[in-house]
Parts: sequence; C-alpha cells; structure tokens
Amino acid sequence: MNDCKRYEGITPEKMAQLKQRMLNSGIRPPDGDYGLIESMGVKVSLCYVPAEQVLDVCIVDKPDFIPSALVWGQIEAPFKM
Repeated sequence: MNDCKRYEGITPEKMAQLKQRMLNSGIRPPDGDYGLIESMGVKVSLCYVPAEQVLDVCIVDKPDFIPSALVWGQIEAPFKM
C-alpha cells in the first residue's frame, strides 16, 4: 500500500520553488505536474493540480530498512526552507 500525503495551498510559484529546492538538493523533480522521483532505492510519486493548488505525494516503494519517517523528512525538507 502506498503511503500518501496531500499538501494544499501550493501555488504554481510555490511549486516552482519546491522543484528548484529539489534540484538544489540533487533530486530531479518531474518535468511536468506529475511523475516519479527515484533516489537511493526510494520511489516517490508527485501529482500537482495547479487549478486546485493541491500536491499529492506518495511513497511508492522503498527498502525495508529505510523508515517512512526518514523519507517523509526528506520530502518535507524543501517545504521548510
């Protein structure tokens, strides 16, 4: 089962900033509004709906030895900058 979270109030400008922060962290975000990010055995899907200002993020797959809390910490780090 996928572990998902929804983030609301994500304007197109904020989404562009989040993507830039991902790039700065060495993570290549999807080119469009949805896609899959893979890094160090972890797969995360992103689906952004600009009209609703909603970003859905799901941990699709990860090694068993990596805690979900660690993955979420890395996902949410760009939101805190």
